[in-house]
Amino acid sequence: MRLRGVVDEAWRDIVSGTSHAFMLMLILAALVGGLSAADLFSIRSIAQQVDRYIASGASTYVIEFKGRISGEACERLSSVDGVLASGALRSKNDKVTSAVLPSASIPSLDATTGALDVFASSTRSGTVTLSTRDYDGIWLSSQAAQSVNASAGSQLALHAGGSVRIAGVFQYPDDGRSSNYQYVALSQVPVDANDFDQCVVKTWPVPDALQALLQSTVSSWPSDASQQPTISQLNATQGSKLDAVKAFRERQSALAPLVMLVIAFFIGFAVVRVRRLELASAMHCGEPKTALWLQMLLEALVWCCSAILVTLPLTIWAITHMDTGIIIASPTLVGILSRVPAAALAGVLAGVTLAMLVTRERDLFRYFKNR
Repeated sequence: MRLRGVVDEAWRDIVSGTSHAFMLMLILAALVGGLSAADLFSIRSIAQQVDRYIASGASTYVIEFKGRISGEACERLSSVDGVLASGALRSKNDKVTSAVLPSASIPSLDATTGALDVFASSTRSGTVTLSTRDYDGIWLSSQAAQSVNASAGSQLALHAGGSVRIAGVFQYPDDGRSSNYQYVALSQVPVDANDFDQCVVKTWPVPDALQALLQSTVSSWPSDASQQPTISQLNATQGSKLDAVKAFRERQSALAPLVMLVIAFFIGFAVVRVRRLELASAMHCGEPKTALWLQMLLEALVWCCSAILVTLPLTIWAITHMDTGIIIASPTLVGILSRVPAAALAGVLAGVTLAMLVTRERDLFRYFKNR
């Protein structure tokens, strides 16, 4: 039997409804779409968990060693893999005393540009890009700005006379973070000094050698061994560690391709077995089993590929509209989600092949009798 005849026969079965291609396409599309969506939502849930963890300040670390932190060494940490932003802080003796509320002076800190970047993105999982204008003036925490009724870009009248520009206001919610920066003003200073008090480092993923990296910012170590820097999380209430890689690998939806493979195999097997009498009769009439097997594969490819194409636009839309980049890049996510339709195709073809292998001409009368 020629290939043209096999293709024509497969096409007639599809058009006539003998192969139930439309119904099978809908069933498989629902399965592929459902399992892909389950895996995608599971990945998004992990990404949201990571996003909340970073935004809470749990992955931000502070090394404190009064007067012994190098501003340049601290700023250089931002070039290390896993460090999103880093900057140094130093206490100031003078405070910001506003004319609006002179009884509640705002503690002031010197901050390098990197430190301002850390606080400007304090409630985000990523970083922000500040312009030169954003460094012109002081930054206030949201609580401090609220107390003196100030906003970004405004002028704050000082009790001693004159005014100062509010370059920005950073959010610092009361969610378990260290209270050291809850009511504070930050003023940008150059990094070329070795007398800073703290180095603030925002990370993700948290580098394995973080402690060594933080200690590398110490400009000079005292001869007294009892004097050691302190390292702490900005927010320790979210746990000391979030193993996103483990959560990603152990997610239950990771089994979606395997589940799809098994279900698709049984669908492909059942589709051929319900037509065993028809196939055995064709073999009895002299049609080669290889030709019948190829015909069944072509029919299965049509409704299987159609099901995958039906779900493709929804999958693309979901990938582009769901932010999972914090744990996995979009190209990698596409590769992971493509395992479900690939498993569906492989399972269906494997099921069809096995069903054809166990369908024999000599069993024709038994098939007829058990019909």
